[in-house]
Amino acid sequence: MHALAGFLPGSRMLTQRFAEYLFPADDRDELAVYDLGSGEQAALLDLAELAVDPEEDEFSSAEVLDARHVLVPGRVHPEGGAPQTRHWLLDADTLRPLGRLGCPAPVGEDITALGDGTWLTREGDDRLHRWRLGSAGSPRAGTR
Repeated sequence: MHALAGFLPGSRMLTQRFAEYLFPADDRDELAVYDLGSGEQAALLDLAELAVDPEEDEFSSAEVLDARHVLVPGRVHPEGGAPQTRHWLLDADTLRPLGRLGCPAPVGEDITALGDGTWLTREGDDRLHRWRLGSAGSPRAGTR
């Protein structure tokens, strides 16, 4: 299954492919960037590259933060530990992983990108965090 994840500047779209497990070679989740004019694939990332355990980890969405960055939240299952939510920052042109974000407050898998380089996460039922990338590429908390 392919889903539209967002649009990038320069007439490009970001898609996410979810594994359907119908065939052994189909057991992978991927992100891709396509040029809307030509229909050509410009970049591809097998999300297993971000996984601790490719058999168990889940990547439910990808969000376009701004013209240069894509944010991918996921639930990972470290060996012997409880599932954890992690956020990865990707280069929007190449989908090359830039690193895992270390957030100073709890974050979940559900994020809302606002398109200006900021995004929202929820902590529990009553706390909302607005984040932006700092100059070193790490998230900084904003309004709570």
